[in-house]
Amino acid sequence: MSIYDEILEVYYGFDRTIASFQSATGMRCPPGCSLCCRGWPVETTVMELLPLAREIYLREEDEMIMSAIFEKDQRHDPSCVLIKNVLTKGEAGACGYYKFRPLVCRLFGFASRRNKRGGIELMTCRVIKENAPAEVKRAEIALLQGLSLPVYQDAFMRISYMKPNTGSRMLPINNALKEAIESLYWSRPPKGQRFRKAAGF
Repeated sequence: MSIYDEILEVYYGFDRTIASFQSATGMRCPPGCSLCCRGWPVETTVMELLPLAREIYLREEDEMIMSAIFEKDQRHDPSCVLIKNVLTKGEAGACGYYKFRPLVCRLFGFASRRNKRGGIELMTCRVIKENAPAEVKRAEIALLQGLSLPVYQDAFMRISYMKPNTGSRMLPINNALKEAIESLYWSRPPKGQRFRKAAGF
């Protein structure tokens, strides 16, 4: 199994755990909400983005994405290059590559963490807290009763340990994506000079 598929396998395991948690508690993102994508600069690691970079490469959209990253960098715009401005009805989220989104995007709003006393507590977002307080309370109780939800620290370490030199360094998401695409370019060169020529790299 390739490193890309290995990471995705871990991601899909987290997705299944989160889906079970949502089903048991009723806690979900409000329809059409993408505030977590737009509210602040997102940071992630190159490692988290390797499956996404491979998918971009396979779709032959590396030139387009690298050019868009370059343009955002010139404008000092830190927002994720993959955010859709318009959502189509029925779409799961605002990400143009939702199935391949990194760990930080998968767990936002639906993860737990260890507090200073070693206990597990819910990590959710302000929008969910404001829109579904009863469901959030139910989720907090379910966690205390043993219902499973990914622990963010453990999830992050599980991915970073696969390749420590790229797995723990946090970068703004567009910078991390650029490095992930470039790493794929050097390991599996595309035909011609697609993204490097277009993006000015």
